[in-house]
Amino acid sequence: MILTILLGGLAGWGAVKAEPAIRKKLDDLLVVDRDLSDAEARVYSFALCLFGAALVAALANEGSAIWLTLGGALGVMGPRLIALAKLGR
Repeated sequence: MILTILLGGLAGWGAVKAEPAIRKKLDDLLVVDRDLSDAEARVYSFALCLFGAALVAALANEGSAIWLTLGGALGVMGPRLIALAKLGR
C-alpha cells in the first residue's frame, strides 16, 4: 500500500515535470490542425505517468488502483499544498 501511494505521488509530481517533453512528442505524433490545449497536455501527461506507475506497481505485485489514484492526486496537489502550508506559517 505504501509503495503504491508513493508510486502514485511520484507519477503526479513527475507529470508536471514531464509535461513539456510529452507535449512535444504528442504534437509530433498527432497531426491535427490545432495544437494541444494546456489542459489536454496536463491530462495526457498525468495519464501517461500514472500508467507507468501502474505498470511498476503491477510488476511489483503491489497495491490497488485506489491507493495509486490517491497518491497521484496528492502528487499533483503537493506543490500547492506545500505553498499553502508555507503561507500559513
